[in-house]
Amino acid sequence: MLYDLKAKIIKNKKLTPSIYYLELKIPKLAGKLIPGQFLHVRLLGTTDPLLRRPLSVNRIVNKNNVGIVYKVVGKGTYLLKEMAVGETVDVLGPLGNGFDLSKIENNKGPVIFVAGGMGIAPFVFLAKYLRVKKRKVIAFVGMDTKKELVVIDELKKLGCKVKVSTDDGSRGFKGYVSDMLEKYLAKPQTRIPKPYIYACGPKPMLKALRDVAASYNLKGQVSLDEMMGCGIGACLGCVVKTRNFTEQGAKEVKEIVYKRICKDGPVFDINEIIWED
Repeated sequence: MLYDLKAKIIKNKKLTPSIYYLELKIPKLAGKLIPGQFLHVRLLGTTDPLLRRPLSVNRIVNKNNVGIVYKVVGKGTYLLKEMAVGETVDVLGPLGNGFDLSKIENNKGPVIFVAGGMGIAPFVFLAKYLRVKKRKVIAFVGMDTKKELVVIDELKKLGCKVKVSTDDGSRGFKGYVSDMLEKYLAKPQTRIPKPYIYACGPKPMLKALRDVAASYNLKGQVSLDEMMGCGIGACLGCVVKTRNFTEQGAKEVKEIVYKRICKDGPVFDINEIIWED
């Protein structure tokens, strides 16, 4: 069931100069969300910006509150970070298909998170679920610089082993997170048993990750980080090219299947997306 609700701001805390933690009181939604889903947030009292902002669910705080981590990148998020505790926003949700957690039931290897930039947002929620399932998790987190690293302490507290890469080399591995993962997978002791991948981040990172996963015959899912218009699949403003799949695997690509990221995703099989050059 889809809800359109007014949500009270409980926290709107600065984590870095451009990244904030937003906590909303939404009792009707807090118990209905699954890892990988998102909320569509609209600011009240203004038509500029007109459209909602899709924000990944970072965590379920309690039976009433939902936590979100967002980055200030435009007018909408700039206005959001100026809002005070006690003010309200309009929230549409739950939206999208989250991570399919049944896929790891028969996989005995570790679970690998791969997060690029604000793709880190949904993984605290997912890590909490996997902790209950007593699954080993290794989180590969990539940012431009160490100043943008967020929520990795929370991941560690949830039992995840965290590996960090930064583009500028200010912390951890210098380079892209996909390159860091490939170096890890190349070590003989890490090849068996095969891990399962959950990833979220910008398209170039996910495309590179797909190539790495293919090299080691790994399975996984990717969540696309995309701006959206309506968030419910009506406007067709966030389509992506995909391959047609059967239960046995990928077919020969005879036709391109266009899917809506907001409605059919944002999570897809790692081999499903047809990436543009």
